[in-house]
Amino acid sequence: MPLSERPLRVVQWSTGNVGRRALPSIIDLPQLELVGLHAFSADKVGRDAGEIAGGPSTGVIATDNAAELIALQPDCISYMPIQIDYELVVTFLRAGINVVTTGDFLTGSCHARERALLDEAAREGGATFLGTGFEPGFVNLAAGFLTGACRHVYSVKITETLDCTTYPVAAAWRAMGFGGPLTEQSVTTTPKEAKYGLAYFETLDLVAGMIGAELDRKEMVVELAAATKDLDLGWSHYREGTVAGQRRIYRGFFNGRCLVELVLCWTMSDDSLDPQWSGLEGFQIEIEGEPRVEATIKYSLPRLEGFSDETDVMSLLMVSTAMTAVHAIPFVCAAAPGVVLMSELPPTGARHSVV
Repeated sequence: MPLSERPLRVVQWSTGNVGRRALPSIIDLPQLELVGLHAFSADKVGRDAGEIAGGPSTGVIATDNAAELIALQPDCISYMPIQIDYELVVTFLRAGINVVTTGDFLTGSCHARERALLDEAAREGGATFLGTGFEPGFVNLAAGFLTGACRHVYSVKITETLDCTTYPVAAAWRAMGFGGPLTEQSVTTTPKEAKYGLAYFETLDLVAGMIGAELDRKEMVVELAAATKDLDLGWSHYREGTVAGQRRIYRGFFNGRCLVELVLCWTMSDDSLDPQWSGLEGFQIEIEGEPRVEATIKYSLPRLEGFSDETDVMSLLMVSTAMTAVHAIPFVCAAAPGVVLMSELPPTGARHSVV
């Protein structure tokens, strides 16, 4: 895939938890040129992108005017809002602007209507759309990639175990039921019944697609853990007996059995939950096949002093989420028009990021 020989003109859309981690790299990477910045909050509008990124001035001023940014005709918009505005993204694509997003989209299998609209708009405008998901997308991709070592594959399992006490977004946790009453120990649902997090279901399709299997059906089982004492995290309080841990088990079935499984274990305490789930923090990949393949991916702060401004594993996850999308920009701009999957692009790597 021949990549652009000139720097690609990029607009960064939003500077929240993920977007503000993408912004410094878009400013610094030689293959990219920041030409515009969208900000939702009034305190950021009118400020220089460099100041928002914690660096020198760039001359790019943050705005909340979408029309101004579209008029710049960038090569790509790095689109990182809390929720995808599909009507707006369709406008980008019809204008011939490529889009990479960390929103709730990986394959479009759970967004059939939206995927059709995106694909039509992208082909009409000669642009490409990629969703990398709001989790570090390369972990999902790594699981599928590792199956390439196998002669036969029976199942693929990805397990994410995270201490979530350092992710102080109380409203997001409340929306997922944290802090609420523990009325049921386990709840089963399907993609049609789910209200959010559909990209987790689409992870199953992404991995299955990499081994040439089309899933028959998908389900999610949510297991709940209660706080065994009052928990004061500073940014949130969880009373004894309320939900302070969740284990979400996403399963994709092929020929009547579970082929791909994604387990997300999120907890607000490492010693005061019932049940108290155990597991190595980070990501574990298990491929039952010939050969059996096991891999562990763990995030930690750099050992080099002063190498990072991040303070904990959860903030490093935001970096990884952002960079999975940013590093894909040159490949998306070189791809054929339409909706493209991460598994359809060449391995991206951290090009020109050596310091």
